[in-house]
Amino acid sequence: MFALLFVAAFLVLFSIVLIPVPIVWPDTPPAITISAGETLWNDRTFEVILQGFIILTGVMAILLLVFGKKMGESG
Repeated sequence: MFALLFVAAFLVLFSIVLIPVPIVWPDTPPAITISAGETLWNDRTFEVILQGFIILTGVMAILLLVFGKKMGESG
């Protein structure tokens, strides 16, 4: 019973993906008001901050690996 429901749900979802949705083209092309640089810094701020934290975490991990053994050997 569950197998039949699963197959039916799969076929419904698969057919929804395959059936093309009609594309409606706009009458006029959209006006470009902002540059690529503004888009990268304004719309992707979270990603830039996350990448910065990842880089800092990697640097701290390397520093701990290098200087952690030297501190441990002195004691």
